Amino acid sequence: MTVRQWPLAPVIVAGATGALALTSLTLALTTVTDAADLIGENRANQWLAGLTFGIVGALVLASQPGNRLGWVLGAGGVCASAGSACSEYAAIALDPTPLPLGGVAAWLAAVLWLPPFLATVAAVPLLYPDGRLPSYRWRWPARTALVAGVVAFVGFGTTQAAVDDAGFPQIRNPLDLAVPDDVQLVIVAAGFGVVLVVGVAAVIAIVLRMRQVDTRQRQQAAWFVAAVALAGPVSFIPVPQVVDFVLNVIAVACLTIGVVRHGLFDIELVLSRTVVYAALTAVALGVYLAAAALLGARSDAGLLPAVLAAVAAMLLAGASRRVQRVVDRLMYGERRDPMSALTTLGDRLSAAIDTDDVLPATVEGVRTALNLPYAEVRLAGEDSPAFTSGTQPDRVAYFPLSHAGEEVGLLVVGLRRGEQQLARSDGRLLEAFARQAGVAAHGVRATRELRRSRERVVASREEERHRIRRDLHDGLGPALAGISLGLEAADRVVTRDPAGGTHLLRELRGDVTDCVDEVRRIVADLRPPALDEGLVTALRHQADLLTTRSGGRLVYTVTNPTPANELPSALEVAAYRIATEAMTNTLRHAHATTCQVDLDYDTSHLHLHITDNGTAEPPRTPGTGLMSMRERAEELGGVCTVTFRPGRGTEVAAALPAGRSSLTR
Repeated sequence: MTVRQWPLAPVIVAGATGALALTSLTLALTTVTDAADLIGENRANQWLAGLTFGIVGALVLASQPGNRLGWVLGAGGVCASAGSACSEYAAIALDPTPLPLGGVAAWLAAVLWLPPFLATVAAVPLLYPDGRLPSYRWRWPARTALVAGVVAFVGFGTTQAAVDDAGFPQIRNPLDLAVPDDVQLVIVAAGFGVVLVVGVAAVIAIVLRMRQVDTRQRQQAAWFVAAVALAGPVSFIPVPQVVDFVLNVIAVACLTIGVVRHGLFDIELVLSRTVVYAALTAVALGVYLAAAALLGARSDAGLLPAVLAAVAAMLLAGASRRVQRVVDRLMYGERRDPMSALTTLGDRLSAAIDTDDVLPATVEGVRTALNLPYAEVRLAGEDSPAFTSGTQPDRVAYFPLSHAGEEVGLLVVGLRRGEQQLARSDGRLLEAFARQAGVAAHGVRATRELRRSRERVVASREEERHRIRRDLHDGLGPALAGISLGLEAADRVVTRDPAGGTHLLRELRGDVTDCVDEVRRIVADLRPPALDEGLVTALRHQADLLTTRSGGRLVYTVTNPTPANELPSALEVAAYRIATEAMTNTLRHAHATTCQVDLDYDTSHLHLHITDNGTAEPPRTPGTGLMSMRERAEELGGVCTVTFRPGRGTEVAAALPAGRSSLTR
């Protein structure tokens, strides 16, 4: 079995603190008469505070031997325990029979509380959590605080007031400089003020860094803020000693967890509750002190101050939930209340009257709920984001948007500055956002596809109109104008030269025939006239024509097991064009003897299969005919595939969508 070797430093710190605390307690027990006497005075606070600081310092040094914060806390614990022991010894040594070093013990008891206090004010915020300064810029503030702390310690330690305040006015301070205490206390106050300013600045810096660091460092900073919220107010507001001691012990425990085990508890919940209760406590104390100041001097006040304090406490208890919501919103956005965040997003989506407002409402709702630097939504099939908000950082996280099992988009969020990954609570809320936003993204995507489809229809219609105009203007128009001029010439010639007029009229009749053919061609391009008798009949006419053209060597067969009526015109034209192109390709390239054309219908599609038994091979590059078949199917939202089967011929399969109301069985 392996025996763990503890570092020497934490053993020394813990041993020294424990020995001094035990000595202090032993001496205290020799002079008190009951437990109330021990608790009622400041004795318990002194030795328990020293013991707490010492143990915490030892724990930090044991887990992180190089962390200077452990040395600061450990040294503070030793000083506080030593001061407590000296205070107890001085009380015994100076009354009634003097004992050796009683005066020295009294002076040490008067000043040894100050180093831990100054260290707590400035050194702990500067070195938290890893024992190093936040940056190089903090070196001069740290040195200034150190010098100011030394000045405050020396100034206070050389005044008679220090010994008097420690409870030993019967002796003279052996280091008294014979300078008026008022002057020295001004110097002490100035030094302490500098230390306090540096400490407050360090605390503010930690709070500001909470939004710029990764999850681990933010948790550590949150534990520190919780400690400050607990211990800060009681350092300047008079409270019962028991309350002061308990809050300080909890604050030190928060510091320890932040350094050693920052992920042990849900610090966000701890921090928000701490801020709320600290605020409520401060208000309650203010109400009580105000009542005491206004009514304390009246002899007939009776229980009125206590009643007012109780009423204030009940009112504050009722307001605690509202205060909690305000604090949570300020500190974490809406992450602490997922239902509220989802409801807010739903309200934003409901308020979006125009479809174009849906995605902006979604993205802004996500950013607002989590205080994120960036968010965007990408729709499936689109290269660029549909909507963005904020400035994109280096690190982002992705959440798929789904609807009915289909991925319709992607929610992209930027990580906060310093974060390596999103917190679990953020991830859970964003997944819930993505589920709700998937429906909205599907609606926006469908609307955009409909718009693009309409644009394609309009563009196709305009292109068709342009083609017809070109055919009429460039072909049929000049031909008709020429016929008109020819008729005028024939009218003049026929009386003088009947034979010449007759010849000219024959030529004009040929031109008219050409114009009629051109008109038929234009009409056929718009809609094949054969379709006037129905799709199946038109295909059978085409099959008979191609069979005749092949000299009978290629037989075409058209089957239609489930006839349909009133197919959409666009669907009939596309099916006819695809089928006739495939049938013509069979005649040209397949070397086949049979070609089978099958049509089938269901509630949503027209299915078309053209197969032959030829020997055609796949072309190296798709020709115009193959691409035309695919394009006609895709224009309607369908699909067309061509399969070359070695030894078994070619198969053309097309599935063209048709509405349920378009098909009649």
